[in-house]
Amino acid sequence: MVAEYAKPMLDVGSPRVLNVNVLTRRILSKTPDVVPFFGNKPLNKMVIIKDTLPESLRHLSNSAIGTKLYFPFNENDVYEGGRTIFVSDKQLEPALIEMFGEGALSKPALAQDFRIMRVLDRLPSLDPFLLKDVFLNEKIAIDEAYFNIDKDIWKQIETFILQRFEPVVAAAFPDALASDEKARSLIEKIWEARDLDALGPLIDAFRLPKAEALDIFSAWKGINFYAFQYEQAKGQFVTFLTWLKNLQPPLASLSAQDRAEFKVLLEDARNQLRIEWQRADGILKNYQDSYDKMFRQKVSSAEFVAFLKNSSKHYWDLGNSLGKTGHATYCWDMMTKRFAERKLPWEPLLELVTLLGKIFKTDKKPTTSVSW
Repeated sequence: MVAEYAKPMLDVGSPRVLNVNVLTRRILSKTPDVVPFFGNKPLNKMVIIKDTLPESLRHLSNSAIGTKLYFPFNENDVYEGGRTIFVSDKQLEPALIEMFGEGALSKPALAQDFRIMRVLDRLPSLDPFLLKDVFLNEKIAIDEAYFNIDKDIWKQIETFILQRFEPVVAAAFPDALASDEKARSLIEKIWEARDLDALGPLIDAFRLPKAEALDIFSAWKGINFYAFQYEQAKGQFVTFLTWLKNLQPPLASLSAQDRAEFKVLLEDARNQLRIEWQRADGILKNYQDSYDKMFRQKVSSAEFVAFLKNSSKHYWDLGNSLGKTGHATYCWDMMTKRFAERKLPWEPLLELVTLLGKIFKTDKKPTTSVSW
């Protein structure tokens, strides 16, 4: 596969990719004393990718989304191909030792590196906000250059989410309204999703299962992030979908068979993009409707409570759908923007439409060696 074809699949800008290789080299070239992402140096050569779990690993996870570790054959050019393994694979540790050699990985550092991988595996996507937030919450020191999120954007997201929490605090903790400090403290407790005792009245008010409550609050925060992200991404996605809808292959240069095969690829890409976007749109509309009924119209709490109890599933479904559509949109933008009016010649056009299909395709291979 040519580098231009593989590049968008592994680039830093996609919500489903954390290119530790490129980021580490970029960061160390500017600040040599920065502590790298992983304690074991060889692990900083990889790319981390959110992808659909192969069927052989589905029973090991609560979600169909997995965290794939991609180790390039050439660390100086990750686009030449490499080997992959999912974090949930039981053979992960022996596979890494076999790949790098027994003496290349420090056991104490490896324990912390595996902890980082497990934290990443709890996220539906690798958006900078989610990465920074989860490592802050877990008190794992990762240099912020790996997240590269603008302070103003962080503040916008934070404000958006905290405003969603305020009516909930008012409903469950009416006494907190008498004190701004107490209200802020309770909102922070929801954000952190770590203190069961402090959130007890909220758990009781919404009749949440106590064993799942912290996961529910954490997922709810993630849903609010995706609601913010959805609004930010909507304009470019509609432009992309319109481009794809109006796309026609260059008829003069293709055989009837080529046209037929391309039409199948194109229609599949259109359908899959539409399905994923509509799934995300449906979840967020359900959330907004239930939220409004309880806190704005004040006519019913049942729908919001039901949504909240199922928030973990909604969180992963949203992350999966928006991650896929975001990844596809990023690849489209990167592969078309240098062409006038985004009109591609036949070969790049075929590569792009094929690439879109790969984003939505389930990886059925159970092995650790997958070539991109």
